[in-house]
Amino acid sequence: MRKITVGIIGCGYIASKWHIPGFQRLGKAAGISAACDISPSLVASVARKFNIPKTYSNLTEMLQKEDLDIVDICTPPQTHASLTIEAMEKGANVLLEKPMALTLSDCDEMIRVSQKTGSKLCIIHNELFRPPLLKARKMVAEGAIGKVMGMQWCRLTHREEYLAKENHWIHKLPGGIIGETGPHGVYSSLAFLKRITNVEIAAKKICKYPWAPFDYFDITLEGDDMISNVIISHGGDNYVADMNIYGTDGILKLDLQSMMLIHYSLRKAKPIPLALSSLRSAKQVICGVISNAGEILFTRDAMLHVTGHATEIEQFVDSIQNDKPPPVSGEEGRETIRVMEILVEKLNQKYVQ
Repeated sequence: MRKITVGIIGCGYIASKWHIPGFQRLGKAAGISAACDISPSLVASVARKFNIPKTYSNLTEMLQKEDLDIVDICTPPQTHASLTIEAMEKGANVLLEKPMALTLSDCDEMIRVSQKTGSKLCIIHNELFRPPLLKARKMVAEGAIGKVMGMQWCRLTHREEYLAKENHWIHKLPGGIIGETGPHGVYSSLAFLKRITNVEIAAKKICKYPWAPFDYFDITLEGDDMISNVIISHGGDNYVADMNIYGTDGILKLDLQSMMLIHYSLRKAKPIPLALSSLRSAKQVICGVISNAGEILFTRDAMLHVTGHATEIEQFVDSIQNDKPPPVSGEEGRETIRVMEILVEKLNQKYVQ
């Protein structure tokens, strides 16, 4: 098949850590022809590091001079709508970091342009492509834990990553810092809830950074048949990425840091069933540790799949080569923003006088 040509816009951490390596691992299937950033020194440095032949300081010039199949947008969310529309109107397909946009109206316009031009639009919802979550979705679909009754998604981030940085673009998002991590919890919940009908939120300020009104959030997302509880904190000194899915016949516990999935099932709370359940859980942990040691800790390619970016990038390239729907559509990205708008509105109604 013809090699897919890619242009990267935004050469910060996400692009350098996950997007560029994600494309480069595809070899003959895709190649990065150009990189673009408003910082000349940054784009030059990234181009040297990854052997990218062309550099630009603005998207318009890059689109004029390059024949690109994909424009990969890794800029702050405030720029997503305008850059996406410009790229699609020039005939490029767009891979776009989350959140899709800041407003629902921007999402609608992006989807409209995608439909008008025929350009594919794919939103990076990378959590959905982490190995344990891919496995969990398959197990739920096959009925491994019976009917899903509820779930919990938890993310704790070290304060130095976002919260302590006064000038970070995250603090300028609707709702502040929740605008960065919130979409992950929303779209991960939507994978099981399918539709969110009600949103509630409680927020607290644990740290004393004046530019961040809140740094701890407890969110309830209510669906037709189940509820998801989302816990987010940016004020601690450690990292946690956990997810639990509760079914009528069992529980799936996902550790999204160590890439472990444990399937718990206990029908009777008696000594022998308890002992057998403990043995089954221990076996799953041991097998998971051995698998991680061989497949994740010691191979660079496996590491690129840990966050889910590489898997979604590969599927998006395949969707272009074989004219298939993108792995995460604009409509799915829009639904996440719809819920985020409600969430931020509830936050403001409850706490902002």
